[in-house]
Formats: sequence, structure tokens, C-alpha cells
Amino acid sequence: MVLDPDGVLDEDAITSLAEACRVIRADGWLDLRRAWDLDVRCRSDSQQTLCVSSDEFAAATDLPWDIEHEADEVIRLRWPVPKELRALLRSADPASAQNLIDAAGTHTDVAEIVASAYRVAVGDPGSELKSVVRQRLIPETPTEFWDALAAILATPAARSVAAGRGDLTGLQRLWNEWLRHGHADGADAFTAAPGAVLGLLGAGLLKPAPMRATGLPDWASVGAVDPDPEQLVAELFAVQPPSPTDPTSWIETASWWGQVRAAIAASPAPPDNTESAWRIWEQLDERFRTWLRRSYGSSLLSAAPFAALHQIAPRLARRVDEGAKILLVVIDGLGFAQWHPLRRAASLTVLEATGSLAMIPTLTSVSRQAIFAGALPRDFVQHIDTTRAEERRWQQFWTGRGIANRDISYAKVTGGDADPIPEPRGRVAAVVVNAVDEILHGAEVLGDRQVAVSVDLWARTGFLTNLVGEATRDGYETWITSDHGNLPTLPRPIPGEGQIVEKAGTRVRIYPNAVLRGQAADEGDVWDPPGLPTEDAGYFPLFAPGRSGYHPGGERVCHGGISLDEVIVPVARVSA
Repeated sequence: MVLDPDGVLDEDAITSLAEACRVIRADGWLDLRRAWDLDVRCRSDSQQTLCVSSDEFAAATDLPWDIEHEADEVIRLRWPVPKELRALLRSADPASAQNLIDAAGTHTDVAEIVASAYRVAVGDPGSELKSVVRQRLIPETPTEFWDALAAILATPAARSVAAGRGDLTGLQRLWNEWLRHGHADGADAFTAAPGAVLGLLGAGLLKPAPMRATGLPDWASVGAVDPDPEQLVAELFAVQPPSPTDPTSWIETASWWGQVRAAIAASPAPPDNTESAWRIWEQLDERFRTWLRRSYGSSLLSAAPFAALHQIAPRLARRVDEGAKILLVVIDGLGFAQWHPLRRAASLTVLEATGSLAMIPTLTSVSRQAIFAGALPRDFVQHIDTTRAEERRWQQFWTGRGIANRDISYAKVTGGDADPIPEPRGRVAAVVVNAVDEILHGAEVLGDRQVAVSVDLWARTGFLTNLVGEATRDGYETWITSDHGNLPTLPRPIPGEGQIVEKAGTRVRIYPNAVLRGQAADEGDVWDPPGLPTEDAGYFPLFAPGRSGYHPGGERVCHGGISLDEVIVPVARVSA
């Protein structure tokens, strides 16, 4: 017997329970009596659960005497949080829900529970701003969270975001005013939480503004229009995010590093602090590789939105179920270092922004195919070396969810001057754009700076702006992502192995068996990432260590490896 007078069990919970045993439901006294006498007593099932959802029965003693004593066990369900927080608990992700429950175990006041669960010091401008920014950078933050936070926040900047349920119009106004005049209502939050502000600027959710005021902190120039690249790098150094420990904080760090790399690449000559930047990268990337080996497998299974690229299609399917028309634009090879200047040059409005883990190795045939298949590489082993099947896999994913073929479209273009703008069709459309990847592979003279100039020129031709603009006008919700990022690499000797190697990439070499790879182990890093095909498929990667690549002299911008730059890619919902 399960007594649920407060409605703890929803339909999903009932369905889940029914997988373990036979479930009988009763709404009131008459339902209960009928179910017990005509159903429960007439069956010999060893596993039966009778769920009673009437407020007539709040305790075992409220039941008829015979039912109370004949039932094997009577369980009274209770909410683990106060009534005011039940809607928030239902909508929260598992980690946040557990935080709420833990906080309710030590606090009784609703405001104190919310503050404890979401780690906000009410009344502290910096803490409050950090709390709203942290959630604003997570897609699918429920409205119940914003409502709960708006009820307790006390400072103007953070409260404007919570009251707007994540809308940043008020915060943008304060930012513009602060840069213009040096003062604004709630500007103390900016000086108290520069990292939070830079997180929004890096994501493109907060826009740079003209900086006319004097006496502002040096880091404020990061959010000003057209800052000096060398100064920008120096100020970014000063607000480096805390040491990352989980996917969310690694995405924040990848976005920050992308800003640093973009600033360096934007300078005609390498700034004086370029070497310092790459020393910081070495420390970050070493920690990232350690974290990746330990946590990549669990991250692939994470319930967090867009945790890994193979989850993008299933996440977008939820939006389609809710009535949205979707356009997914996959810009091959786009890393955070290119995304930050690209979205500005293309005049895109960023509505949501996060990042995602690419498939490893970070090769187009592996990672881009996972996006369209909505599956891990081990599920398409026969096509793991080619992209020929990705259109078919995109169609199979959506037809498997009840979408008719006529409502699914796919196009692949370079994105050059001669290419017409693909017209999205149906309820779900996908466009692959190869322009950035083509630029990467041609940047063998000036490396990152050559890429930066070429990507900026491509953005200003208007291809991406027009694609997103037409989709916006046609009512599409447009998402942009990439299959992998990229890294400017330094040369290392190319092993002379001939046909022993199945695929001899610049950042990764694929061997047909573990023995042959083991013989070359001194030439790179041995790792079999989760999600790859099983051993009998003959797919054994060897990754170039550090910032090196298997190529002759000069700097080359390439991909395939396991660096922070290659593995974490942007994911954003945009409009024109």
C-alpha cells in the first residue's frame, strides 16, 4: 500500500513503478474498497502495489481495518521539501534536486533552503550575480528556478535577471551604463564578480559596449568595443576561471581560453604575452587530459543538456515534441577560438550558449557522424571512417521518432561565395558548413592568425548571417555547433610505419590492433576512449602528445587529438 495524499508520484513515477510490479490505483474510499475486494484479494500476484492518492488517507490508521492489517506494508509518501518548493523540485535536474533535499534537511525557511541549495549569499552582490549567471549558462534552466531565486535575491543586477526568468535586457542596460558613465544602479555586482560577467561576454549573451568612463577596473576593457588585443589578453589572464572539476566548469574554461586564443590571433604580430598564454595552456591541458581519462565515460552518460555531441539530436527532439521547428547548423572544425569572433562578425544574437564534449578521436567521420546519428561511434562501426552515411543516419534518427521523411532535410555546403543559401525544409533541418575546416587545413603559413583573418572575412561575406536570418524568418529555432575544435600544433617526427597504420592523421594515428599500436607507444599517448567500437573492430588510436602534431616544420592548425581546444566545442541557440 502506498499512501500519496500530497501527490508525490507523477505519471512517470507510476510508469517506472509498474515496470517492477503490478500497480493498482485508487482515488478515494470507493475506489480503494473496490480495488481491494474485487482485484487485490482475487489475485495471487506476489508483487502488487496499490497506490492511493486521496487526502482521505494520510496515515495507515485512516485505512479500513481489514486493509490496514492485510497489507504486507503501508508506506506514506511525503515531499522532502516545503510546499512552496515542490514545483522547483519536480523541474530540477537530479543534482539540483538532491541539493534542495539536503538543504531542506538542515533549514526550515524557504529562502534559506533556496540560498543553501544554489550556493548564494543573499545580499552579497557578487554571490548573487554568480548564482544567476551560473544558471543562465545552463540550457533548459526551468522557470521555477528563476521564480524561486527572484523571491529571495536582494541586489539589483542579479534580481533583474531572475525576475526576467533569465532575460538579460536589464543587465545589459546596467553594463552599458557602467561603461559609459562609470556608475550604475547595481554596478557593485560587476566589480565583485568579474568572472561571471566575462562568462556572459564570452558566451555572447552579454554584448560589448563603448567604454567612455575612466577609473573602471582594467578587466572591464574585455567587455568594451574594440579593445587592444595585448591588453585584452592581459586582462583575461587576471580573471582566469577557478580550477575546473566537472564538465560545466571545463566548458567555462574552454570558452575563456578561446577568448585568449582569439585575442592573440587578432593581433598582426604575436603579442608579447603569447608565450605566457601557451604556458597557461600547457598547465590547463595537462589537467584536462587527466580529467578526460577519468571522467569522459561518465560524461557521455550524463543527463546534463548537450553534455556530449551524440546527445544533441535527442535534446532537439524534445524541442520538436514541444512544437518547435529546428535547424541544426554544424560548422565543421569550429572551436571556441573561432566562435567568439565569428558570432560577432556575423552579427548573430545568442539566445542560449554552452559547450559539449566531442567524440574522441576528434575526427569528422567519428564526431560529426555521432551528431547526426544521435549515437556513440560504437553504434556505427562500419562507417566510422567516412561521412557518407550521415544524411541517412539523420533521417533514421528522426523517422524513428515519428517524423515523416518529407519533414526532414539535410544539406552540406562549403559556404563560399558561389554556394546558394540552403533552404531548410520540414520540421527538422540540418546544414553542414565546411568553410572553417577548409580554412584550417589551408593555414600552413601563419597558423592561428591566418585562420582568424580568413574566418573573419568568411563571416563578413554574409553566408552564415543569411542562413540564420532566413531560418529565423521561416520560424526555425536555429542551433549552431561543431564536430570538433582545433589546435595550432608544433612539428614532431612522423613515424615511418607505412601500411601498418590504418589512418595516419596529424593529431591521431589509428592502428588495426593493440600490438601494432603498442610498438609505437613511444610516439604518442595510448588511450581507448569510451564510446569507440570494441576491440574486434580494429580501431586503436594513438594520440599526439601535448601541442605536437605528426607533420614537418612549421605551425599547423589541425584536429584529431584530445586537447581542451579540440574536445570541447560550442553549442548555441542563435537568431539573426
